[in-house]
Amino acid sequence: FMNDKIINQRNLEGRKKRLLGIVGLHLAIFLYSTTGIFTKMASGTPFLSVRFVLFYGAVILLMLIYAILWQQFLKIMPLNTAYANRSVSTVWTMLFGALLFHERITWAMILGAAIIIVGVCLVVTADE
Repeated sequence: FMNDKIINQRNLEGRKKRLLGIVGLHLAIFLYSTTGIFTKMASGTPFLSVRFVLFYGAVILLMLIYAILWQQFLKIMPLNTAYANRSVSTVWTMLFGALLFHERITWAMILGAAIIIVGVCLVVTADE
């Protein structure tokens, strides 16, 4: 009876750690996706102007933070899970384009995003 209790507690702790890893990874991917906003904004400014340099400086800073976070998440989760989740950045980029730059979202894009999300869910839950 005591062994079952310890095993159940370890399973619960493992699930919590996995969930925190997935949530943290998605926050890092969200951060990575924001770099597209700054590169799009930089594209509308004169080359090497102050605004251009500031926008690209923000991109470099965000990519540095993302790279450090990415390495940390690779330590705690399988590589295939981490890379499958990374594809969600396509969904974030599509949403940023629509919300911030008034770009059109088509049904084909929505279908593609849904396929990505289903694929990520299949990969993440494959180990369970």
